[in-house]
Formats: sequence, structure tokens, C-alpha cells
Amino acid sequence: MIYALKGEIEEVYPNFAVVSVAGGESYKVFMPAGSVGSFSAGDKVRIFTCLFSKEDGMDLYGFITQEERELFEMLNTVSGVGPKAALGILDLGPADQIKGAIKEGKTEALTKSFGIGKKTAERVIVELRDKIKDGGEVPQWDEDVYDALVKLGYRRDAAKEAIKKISKDAETTNERLKEALKYIK
Repeated sequence: MIYALKGEIEEVYPNFAVVSVAGGESYKVFMPAGSVGSFSAGDKVRIFTCLFSKEDGMDLYGFITQEERELFEMLNTVSGVGPKAALGILDLGPADQIKGAIKEGKTEALTKSFGIGKKTAERVIVELRDKIKDGGEVPQWDEDVYDALVKLGYRRDAAKEAIKKISKDAETTNERLKEALKYIK
């Protein structure tokens, strides 16, 4: 298995990036749209990877953090969730918030992902709820804030980062959105 790639972004596309590594090789790496959208050609990167073999070849999937990769691997153990659907779920928000939605049983949050219906979302929750390690308090799922930021035209990755910085004192959606707007780039 290829654990990670360290190199430079050659090209960026809507759902993948081409990463050039030492020695002249270049790899096509599928990534969540929010992650790949944060890159530009020439960026130096370290991307954690997961290799999937299929009938007609192999696909390499990449993630900015190990936590994203681990969640991707967990999602792929659920019947009906393949690599593309798992990427779609990861594009909903930060990994800790997706884990929080799973722990809290929020099917409506997961169904916002392309290709994930109510039954698949319920299966994800049933199969993964107990596998997600408790790190204390489950992070609040900020789907309303995330959706609002994206609809306002902010990049998905910028919205995710701003949401991570919201203080726990901000309780209502409006308070959380106002605070996120202070942090967004």
C-alpha cells in the first residue's frame, strides 16, 4: 500500500489532483472536492493515500489528514458505500463533524452527500456508530452553517476551516454563522 505521497501539485481537477513526486513519477489522486479545491499547481504537499484495486485497474485516493483517510477506510467497510460515495461523505465537512453526525445518528446530514440515500445513511450509522472512538464530547454538526457559507460563495475547504474555529459559546445557528464569517478566508 502507498501510505503517503510527498511532492508537488502538477494539475488540479474538480475531483482529483496530479501529484509529482521525487524521481519524476506523477500520480492521479482522487480527493474530496473541498480538499482538492484548496490546492493550486506548484503547491508542495503531503497527501495520505489509500489504494483501491478494481476490475479495470487501480485508483489512488488522497486525504489531507490521517483522520480523513481513516474515516474513508471505515466508510468503505459499509455495504453500499464505495470509494466515490465515501469521498462524497467526506466532502460534507471536517472528519470530526462527520463522525459526530454518525455518533448522533443524523441521517439527514449524511443524505446531503451525492449517492447516499436514507437507507444507506442509516446503514452507515448502525455499522460505524460503535467503531468511532470517543474523544470526549461529540463535535456539533454544523451543516446549516456549512451550507450557508457554501451558498454565500465561500470555498468548501474554507468553510470547513472556519467552522472548526467557532467557539463553543456560540449556540444558535445565527451566532455560529456570524462567528464563522469572522474566520473565513
